Amino acid sequence: MKRIMLLGLGFGCLVLLSACQKEIICTLSEPSIELEYTGDPLKVRLSSTVSWKIEVPSDATWLQITPLSGPAAQEIELTCKAKPNERAIRQTQVTVRCGRRILDLTVIQQPLNVIEYTYTVLQEHTQGTYPNEVIILGDGYSKMDYGTLGSFNKDARDAMEAFFSIEPFSTYRSYFRVAQFVVFSPESGITESDKKTKVRTAFDVRFDEPYVMAMDNPNLVFQAARRIPGMTDKRMSNTLFILLANVDRYGGLCWQYSDGSALALCAVCRTPVGSYTKLADLIHHEAGGHGFGRLVDEYVIHNGQTIPEEATSASPYRHKKELKERQKHGYAMNVDISGEKEQAPWAHYYSLPGYQAVGHYEGAYFYEKGVWRPEQRSCMVDNRPYYNAPSRESIVKLLLRRAAGVRLCDYVYQSSTGTFEVVPIPNDPFNMEDFMRNDSKKAWSAPMPVTFDTRSDQFFIPTQPVRFIPGSPTL
Repeated sequence: MKRIMLLGLGFGCLVLLSACQKEIICTLSEPSIELEYTGDPLKVRLSSTVSWKIEVPSDATWLQITPLSGPAAQEIELTCKAKPNERAIRQTQVTVRCGRRILDLTVIQQPLNVIEYTYTVLQEHTQGTYPNEVIILGDGYSKMDYGTLGSFNKDARDAMEAFFSIEPFSTYRSYFRVAQFVVFSPESGITESDKKTKVRTAFDVRFDEPYVMAMDNPNLVFQAARRIPGMTDKRMSNTLFILLANVDRYGGLCWQYSDGSALALCAVCRTPVGSYTKLADLIHHEAGGHGFGRLVDEYVIHNGQTIPEEATSASPYRHKKELKERQKHGYAMNVDISGEKEQAPWAHYYSLPGYQAVGHYEGAYFYEKGVWRPEQRSCMVDNRPYYNAPSRESIVKLLLRRAAGVRLCDYVYQSSTGTFEVVPIPNDPFNMEDFMRNDSKKAWSAPMPVTFDTRSDQFFIPTQPVRFIPGSPTL
């Protein structure tokens, strides 16, 4: 009888022990997770019928898991996040203790796999012997901004799509090669002197005051571009560089060089401050208009004033002599200083069907008097997504001639006379009939936000005037 009682007691203990063991449930939704290089958080679900705690190895200082302990619950959400990883792959084993039950959670974090000075083609040309090349790079983008999840890739692609969203670039997109080029800045963002904010960047771009951007040494961009495989002086003079400033503010600036080199600086403005003040509008004006099209500004800031014949203390750079010099190099063909309607560079449009908008309108290149523009409304007036007809013609001439490898400028310097004269271009791929046939938008159809003569900063805010520099960038 005693033996039977002992056996029964032992059997009961075994049943009780088994029941206790079955009560401890501890499970993870996955045995391992892989974090992005940015360290952005991932969620893991834990179920435990007893109190639990997490043990992170002491050498895994890069990893943070919350919460680290808690009472029993059917579902606990664990948040795993890490510090950004710029170097080698990280891996650690995290211990999950639920009473006597122990689970392992493997946490892996891949590094950022981006190499500085990497040149990546976003779009290759499919028409023309030679590409019209556009290279997009950034200032104020740290290494972490260049990964697949970083802001630069999106900003660069947004800039590219903006460039081609306006005629004639939309129609002739297949003539272009577009690439992005990686240059790391020590810190993210841009110096904003007017806000007392200092940021260390690769090219020292800054805002000195609202809407006023500056970069003391644009040659730094061209020097960095020398690292691009196959980059030569000739290739550089046929390339438009777009420098994106990593800041949500409105501002832009362009440097034109007489050898053909061009650098358009555009802030990544996502928050508009008036009409046509976002990144796309800056790309249209600074990159497409100034940088590629070799156009000058058509807006007026000197109301009631006449453009001077030569440099003055009040206007050392904006005068007729300087404009004539630009036009000899094939620039500024969207303004006229002759004062004679029939002598304007666009006089051939007056009798063409569909181009009734083309005329001879006084007020351009900052001055209300003494300079004429071809149409009332244009991108070079107020950033609107529309180039006037003579501007479109200039752009198409440039891109077709560059694609064919022929001379770009109609003017040639004559050493015998010391003057520039129009000389026909052998095998010129441009002809007016083809241009008109492909010219899909011959006039601006949307209403103006305000008339030309009475607009104010409430509607349009000019960016910095384009800089024209004789010669080549200093390398």
